[in-house]
Amino acid sequence: MPRQVQVVTATGRGSHARTTPDRYGFPRLARARQKRHHGFATGDLVHASMSKGKWAGGKWAGTWTGRISVRASGKHSLSTPVGRCTVSHRSLRLLQRADGYAYSYRQEVTE
Repeated sequence: MPRQVQVVTATGRGSHARTTPDRYGFPRLARARQKRHHGFATGDLVHASMSKGKWAGGKWAGTWTGRISVRASGKHSLSTPVGRCTVSHRSLRLLQRADGYAYSYRQEVTE
């Protein structure tokens, strides 16, 4: 009997909208045409090492692994088991490309 099982959660692959409408339904502004910024896409599993610069003595100093939400500026949002933090694209290393699912492991209860 297995001691741990793999849990797969559907996270989606993003959405596409050409414009953002106003409250009357008319186009208000044009959306970004890219989903990938600085080589990363939302949902990618990455490893971040934040050990230099202003993070040296900060709360988020260290290495983190998690799912990112990309921004065009290059300051991506990293979600970790502890919380969310902002991290530069320069300190990220890709572990797995986004495929629309989130993977984790859970201990199986045995009696």
